[in-house]
Amino acid sequence: MQDTRQQILEIMKRHGEVTVQELSDELGLTSVTVRHHLEILRSEGYISVPEVLRSNHPGRPRYVYHLTSTAADLFPNNYSGLASALLGSIDACEDPQRREVLLARAAGRIAARAGDLPSNPAQRIESLVTFMNQQGYVSRWEQDSEKASRYTIYISSCPYYHVSQTHGSTCKIDLQLCQLLAGPNVEVQRVTNEAKQGGLCVYVLDWPEGLGA
Repeated sequence: MQDTRQQILEIMKRHGEVTVQELSDELGLTSVTVRHHLEILRSEGYISVPEVLRSNHPGRPRYVYHLTSTAADLFPNNYSGLASALLGSIDACEDPQRREVLLARAAGRIAARAGDLPSNPAQRIESLVTFMNQQGYVSRWEQDSEKASRYTIYISSCPYYHVSQTHGSTCKIDLQLCQLLAGPNVEVQRVTNEAKQGGLCVYVLDWPEGLGA
């Protein structure tokens, strides 16, 4: 990102809300230049539409700008550290059945974000893969050339790569997620699990005969 726009975001992060004049004073830039950068940041979704600053003083209204939730990802975070700590707590659970319940609930929460998927197998697998890619996966699918009710999903990049290096339970969540998104009547098998070694995770999904066309 351009240095000036990065500085603007950092100033807004510190102050919560800023005006064009405040940014102009702090950066030593003209208000026209500041507005130009703000408009670019707004078009990229990092700052909100300007709001009128309430004031009891007469004169032209002043406007303030805020960061959007999208901008949070531009600043340092420790999502992987938090995920690793939570999974470590689950792994340390003495009751294996309880561990499985917690992992299933995690997968269920993620799957719920997908909403209602089409019932047609081809449309459903397309929606399933689109949703997974929106979650940070890099995946694609193919329909079996000999068995129309069979589909294969290839995942070449996992969004939980760093966490999965030390917590294999992450991979269980992936499998459960595919099952939940495919539906209860679909047989889901993971035939390879190598994305964390730089390879592919491959899932085969079999719809009941007569429904896979």
